[in-house]
Amino acid sequence: MPTHKETKTVNFTSKQMFDLVADIDKYYEFLPWCNSSKVIKRELVSDSLVRLIADLEIGYKNLVYVYRSDVLLNSNTMEIQVNFIEGPFKYLVNNWLFTSLNNDNSKIDFYIDFELNVKFFNFLISQFFDKAFNKMVGAFESRANQIYTH
Repeated sequence: MPTHKETKTVNFTSKQMFDLVADIDKYYEFLPWCNSSKVIKRELVSDSLVRLIADLEIGYKNLVYVYRSDVLLNSNTMEIQVNFIEGPFKYLVNNWLFTSLNNDNSKIDFYIDFELNVKFFNFLISQFFDKAFNKMVGAFESRANQIYTH
């Protein structure tokens, strides 16, 4: 499966964007194709490190799947690492890195690589892969505008 990398500068702080992406329970409210999202387990590993186990229900029309991920939130490095546990994937790796540029702006580095278990779905998703993930990153920026712009 192809990977997708994206770097984007936004008019929000790195902490604001980190907190927004870390708030998995709210994904269903704004992410395309996300029907439900829930943190199943939360573990404090250290002062700056939190491990989550989270379920996302993703789907389009009659194609609906739940997948579970292991999510590592590092507030020191402003990095979020996501690894697939179970669901419709052979594998899934997703990383976010938030870098402060100045008081009001930050840079987001987004990376995802995955392969679905069903070859037919891999073929379908490869047809709109980049567009889908550009839309997803854009959804986080739109959400930031809703939450942080007064």
